[in-house]
Amino acid sequence: MSVFGDRRRPSAPHRRGLLRSVAAAGALALLLSALPQLAPPAHAAADGVLARIEAEGVMRAGTRASAPPFARKLEAGGFEGFSVDLLEQIRTRVESEVGKPIALELYEVTPGDRLERVAAGELDIVCGITTPTWDREALVDFSVPFFRDGTRILIYRERATGGVDLGRIDIGVVEGTTTVGIISDALPTANLRLYPSMQDAMTALAAAEVHGVANIGITLLGLAARAEPRRSVVLLPRTYALAMETLACVLPQDDSPWRDIVNRVLIDLFSGVEDSNSQYDEIYERWFGRHSEIFYPLDRDNRNYLSTVSIWAR
Repeated sequence: MSVFGDRRRPSAPHRRGLLRSVAAAGALALLLSALPQLAPPAHAAADGVLARIEAEGVMRAGTRASAPPFARKLEAGGFEGFSVDLLEQIRTRVESEVGKPIALELYEVTPGDRLERVAAGELDIVCGITTPTWDREALVDFSVPFFRDGTRILIYRERATGGVDLGRIDIGVVEGTTTVGIISDALPTANLRLYPSMQDAMTALAAAEVHGVANIGITLLGLAARAEPRRSVVLLPRTYALAMETLACVLPQDDSPWRDIVNRVLIDLFSGVEDSNSQYDEIYERWFGRHSEIFYPLDRDNRNYLSTVSIWAR
């Protein structure tokens, strides 16, 4: 026997087995060559959000123009508000992640275009008053929730004297929002009137085209605080919400590295919220605290909710 092994000619059955093995290996090689190459991780993919932000040095974000205190557009340009501050926190973390300066470009979005602009890749993220739903999840992804509030109906106090039958009034609602379905389910006999924006709905309320306007309570109070002339308002029902809604940031589909970094920022902000000792508290106090335009304290139920949003072990 040679040091390289037995070099005798194999038997016929053995030869047929070898030929079948070679043929199978060749077929497998052809099949693998026809398959697309495995995509690199999203962070390195050419169309991944983090890779694009790193390459361009810009994070493109959307928010609402007339939804204070979450966001409003300033007369001099630019935006301010609670969700704008959250976006700035995300920008800071991204800057640290990629190791270079990153600019935050803010764009106005509407209820009708906010999801599509993220899905089309025009915007990297939208933070504002958007509620996750399964229908929306088919088009975009969402971050963990960063706010929770109840759906109410805002009515001028003088029109509420003597009581109001919510099931028999005209209610202004922004088209394309979850509020439409909530009011339809909770008050099926009410007459809904659809408007393109909350500002349009408030204008209709002032002109007595509708008896009330529906949205989450904090948004309604924010709009009422900026109305001219300012009028006394009430939120109905007084003692409970028609439904509870959570708010989350809108993100592109199937981009785990980008979604992970946004979620990490939010979860880190919540750390200590159960003891009123978190970065989230600092931002919240700026826009909803005792010395802000609208006092809307963060109650114990919502503190407990935010403190349990994180499902990741540290």
